[in-house]
Amino acid sequence: MMDYKKVMLLLVSAAGAAQAAPPTPGQLLYQKNCQRCHGKDGRLGLNGAHDLTKSNLNAFGRTYLVTSGMGKMPAFGKVLTPAQVQQVVAYSLTLK
Repeated sequence: MMDYKKVMLLLVSAAGAAQAAPPTPGQLLYQKNCQRCHGKDGRLGLNGAHDLTKSNLNAFGRTYLVTSGMGKMPAFGKVLTPAQVQQVVAYSLTLK
């Protein structure tokens, strides 16, 4: 028979798994197009990528960069739709 601690641990684990939200479209786009250089949490900095958690760019500035690119960052304006650009920008703003 299971003891009280094991039962509680199972309940807490199950509750946490049930509350995990599915990834947003912006998060999925970020994972596919941005995570390689910026990292899962936006801090990686591979290939000179900026730390997104320390960026002072607002949504307008990030939209421009994602669409047009700059320096080593490629332009995604022909890869992503305007709606997808907005989704990935909105997700990038959540990285803190």
